[in-house]
Amino acid sequence: MKKFSILISLAALSAGLFTGCGDSSKSTTPSSGGNNLAPGAPAPTEEVKKAATEVAKEVSTEVKKQATEAVAEVKKQATETATEVQKQAVAVYQNLSSQLASSFQSSSDSLLKNISTDLSARVSKLGDSLQSNETVKGQLNTALESLLGKKDTDAVSALGKITESKLTPEQSTLAKDVYNAAAALVTQRNFSSLEGMNSEVTSVVNSVWKGNYTQALPALQKIWTQAKLTDAQKNLLGTTFDKYAPGWRDSAATLQKGVDVLKTFGK
Repeated sequence: MKKFSILISLAALSAGLFTGCGDSSKSTTPSSGGNNLAPGAPAPTEEVKKAATEVAKEVSTEVKKQATEAVAEVKKQATETATEVQKQAVAVYQNLSSQLASSFQSSSDSLLKNISTDLSARVSKLGDSLQSNETVKGQLNTALESLLGKKDTDAVSALGKITESKLTPEQSTLAKDVYNAAAALVTQRNFSSLEGMNSEVTSVVNSVWKGNYTQALPALQKIWTQAKLTDAQKNLLGTTFDKYAPGWRDSAATLQKGVDVLKTFGK
């Protein structure tokens, strides 16, 4: 900056000299003595013009240099800020997934513990693949917070939205993997205690954990038609399975009609 000020001063000085020399040339008569300029030597005004041009070039170069440095500094700070934001987002989903896995380790349900551990690993893979996609990372963190707060319907809904986001093929596969593990976890957590439905629930859980919703349908339909479900449980089943097994409730209703018809033959 100091050099820049000096260059500006030189430019001003050169401009002053240029003006002064111009006025002097009009009022001064060259002498015929030994002070005459050598033949071919440039007039003083030309020297001033040349000096002013050189100073202007240096000033322009210095201005461009400082502007370039300023832009580079802004970009550097923006990059550092973005990097810090990404680090914080990574720390959040890693911490939440770790908390989720830990929250089930004291459970007597070994299947639930295994699913939670696997879900935690799947979440980490998905989160790492998202890189700078802060929007989806935020949705992922929201879903994990809901799972930790036992708001399972909200969690499944949030994870379903992630699978509908604009993702790369790899990210889409990882998002579906996370959804499947989460579907298995909420099903086991909310339905494992259904009276007389232990084997059906286990069948549904293991099937959706592997992503095989077709295989889960018979047991799922039986749970829907024969188990005593609360409204919250019905809502959770709908939110969890409507996306990947569309029409499953209609099939269950048809199945129930068939069961009712068979019952009439025994009367």
